[in-house]
Amino acid sequence: MINLLAAATSTPEHSFKTSDLVAALMHKLSPELINTINSLGVDQRYSTLENYPEFLSGKPMSATSSTKQLGVDATRKCIEQWQGDPSKIGLLIAATNTPDQMLPCLASEVMGKTHGLLSRSLRTVSMQAQGCSVLLKSVEVAQWYLAANPGRMAMVLMAESHTPYVAPLLRNEYYGFRELLRTRKDHNFNRDHFEQQRLDTTFVIQSMLFGDGAVALLIGSEEGKPTFGPISHLTNEEMEDVDLLTMTSNSSHEFIKGRPQYFMRSTVPARGAHYAVTTVKNVLEHPDSPVSDLRQVDNCLIHTGSKKILDGVCSQLDLDTDSTKVHGSYEVLKNYGNLSSASTGFMLAEKND
Repeated sequence: MINLLAAATSTPEHSFKTSDLVAALMHKLSPELINTINSLGVDQRYSTLENYPEFLSGKPMSATSSTKQLGVDATRKCIEQWQGDPSKIGLLIAATNTPDQMLPCLASEVMGKTHGLLSRSLRTVSMQAQGCSVLLKSVEVAQWYLAANPGRMAMVLMAESHTPYVAPLLRNEYYGFRELLRTRKDHNFNRDHFEQQRLDTTFVIQSMLFGDGAVALLIGSEEGKPTFGPISHLTNEEMEDVDLLTMTSNSSHEFIKGRPQYFMRSTVPARGAHYAVTTVKNVLEHPDSPVSDLRQVDNCLIHTGSKKILDGVCSQLDLDTDSTKVHGSYEVLKNYGNLSSASTGFMLAEKND
């Protein structure tokens, strides 16, 4: 078994309330779409862009931080919190879905900014573009390394800057999904026109759902520290699940202008809940699990896909959405938005405090 020795988070200095973003775009958003935004469960998010509201309205982005810088800050804070000897860290695993650039990878970028802190000879692994589940995959990789290298430690880092990836909202009007369906039926829109409007609505939701941040977890072996138990995997159970979340490297969309473009299919809430529930049940049935029933669990840390996803997971696991068991998940969503790979790490860091 391996233990969590320290955990620290990092966020950009700029935070933006959902109510303020909606107010700035009020003239473009239909009442139904505003209701959808308010149901996401996100009160605010942090952004590496100091002018995020203006960027959404079409101004050039002005970034004061980056995925790399957030990762470096979280790594430094984690080591400071630990107060141990950094030379004992033999592995850095760095993961992101929102790299600043394709090459060098995040682990190499962090190494380039941590001279005098991290050994130049430690092993590095970058795990990019693996979605929200990559944190546990990284923990498992750390577990393999630590089993082969007793006495060493591993740093697991998740860093995300989603807001520079969203599309500016330059249409004159944006509508909710149900409104689009009604309009398509009433006006007999062709499929291409409907899909374009649906994509525009998705852009609005993404701009309000995601946030930026990083978390670093120091993992090793130390008696009395929180222990990681068994991990369960489930990948592309159905063939079409491979396309639930996709990102193109060079978008042809007129508002994105060659930057990467993120796509989230409408079936994500249902399929996401299914994957979460299935893997939880598999872990509870594992012979090495210290518990066999969620009634024995004090806290359930659920990825902050959206309030709809959290509600769906809670419903299928018979958890009360108002219970203290899931309070941390809803609070991270509320205060930081969807952090993809870093979301459950933020919950672990808050519990570790």
